[in-house]
Amino acid sequence: MRNKLFDDLPKSVKVSSGKWVQILPDKGEGYELYNPLAEKELGRLLFDASDNWVYDGDVLTVDEQEELAGKITGHQKEMDKLLNTLKEDNGTAEFFFRSGTK
Repeated sequence: MRNKLFDDLPKSVKVSSGKWVQILPDKGEGYELYNPLAEKELGRLLFDASDNWVYDGDVLTVDEQEELAGKITGHQKEMDKLLNTLKEDNGTAEFFFRSGTK
């Protein structure tokens, strides 16, 4: 099920690409996506009871879609933590392999 993180209120989010996206809960199982600066509709994110989502539109990149879905469901913090862990692990691995070859 959808997380009620947004309490069914519109939210503005800046995605990593630099776009501002306004997320507007609709009356169904989805969210309308709107660029308030360009005054342009960006499509919709639709969710099912298992938190699976599908993007209904053709404007956003896959990364932007995933980022917005994560913010809506509340999984964004988990993803950020995972990415930071992977970056730290990669740095440790590089140090280990580089120092081992000297």
